[in-house]
Amino acid sequence: MPVAYILSCLYGALGAIHRWGFQSGLRHRQRLPGITWSVGNIAVGGTGKSPVTVALAKILIKSAARPAILTRGYGVPLKRGDSLVLLAGEVVSAATSTQRIPDEARMQSASLPNVPVVVGPDRYAAAMRYLRELKGQAPTHWLLDDGFQHWRIERDLDFVLLDAHNPLPALLPLGRARECPAAISRADIVLFTRCEGGIPTTAEFKKVTPHLKLGAYVLTSTMKTPAPVESVDCRVVFNAAEHSPVCLVSGIAQPEALHLSVVQLGLAIGTELRLRDHQPINAAKLALKCQGQRSILTTAKDYWRDPKVFEQLPLPVFVLDLEVHWNAKEMRKALSPFI
Repeated sequence: MPVAYILSCLYGALGAIHRWGFQSGLRHRQRLPGITWSVGNIAVGGTGKSPVTVALAKILIKSAARPAILTRGYGVPLKRGDSLVLLAGEVVSAATSTQRIPDEARMQSASLPNVPVVVGPDRYAAAMRYLRELKGQAPTHWLLDDGFQHWRIERDLDFVLLDAHNPLPALLPLGRARECPAAISRADIVLFTRCEGGIPTTAEFKKVTPHLKLGAYVLTSTMKTPAPVESVDCRVVFNAAEHSPVCLVSGIAQPEALHLSVVQLGLAIGTELRLRDHQPINAAKLALKCQGQRSILTTAKDYWRDPKVFEQLPLPVFVLDLEVHWNAKEMRKALSPFI
């Protein structure tokens, strides 16, 4: 029997024990004041949680709600008691053991300048600290980023993302799944992402259907990477012909998809610096990679990991945003009971 299969079974058993502890009442779940939405997935990384979280926050803002994003802060070595609060991409409250700021949290904060992004390994404690120090109005809604497997905090809505072309992979380490398919039964809304190549096939949809609970919504979405308008310093207007070849910089879960998006924008990729997900960018390596190129292209997540690294370079830097698109009317209908 393959070792990966044995480890996968063990991983599933440990996860089941963890969930049972909360479901049985042996471990206590806590509720935040207000309404809590969890945005999560079954598989590890690459389904688009961050842009979906931003899009959901914008829906709440249009509904006159006051959302706050609550996140773990992956990629930064925060201790359990640490937390920080971001507004408009800047730290406004901190008690941390590191000077680094989580890239996805900073990216979300820059996209939503009036929405507080609360970061901490103990998300409940981080949220309560934020409320104690709050000088304005408290949030009406909490968006628990990557919260589907976070059992400690009670939620009113479980919003689960599935990759349209591989919605239910095998359990870790055999595949990329954190939980078995039956976990989908907890979801109130299931969103198939990355449907650019077409909606999920009948076979893929059938894999998911048996696990849906009564009344759950199933929606589809696409992820688009539009061409940038101008450089990050607002000094250079983007022009595909003038700014090729580019040095492409990425430290994300699915760099191949980014590479294809850049080619589709009509850009030639001269050099490429690929990093692990959340890996810090080495300034010297980046400077070496971009030699002979006309511009630097990177994702919003990678840029916000450390903007100062890009400021030191002599080339214009352009940031690619990942936009999520769905049927607005259907999404409104699905979300309305939870607003």
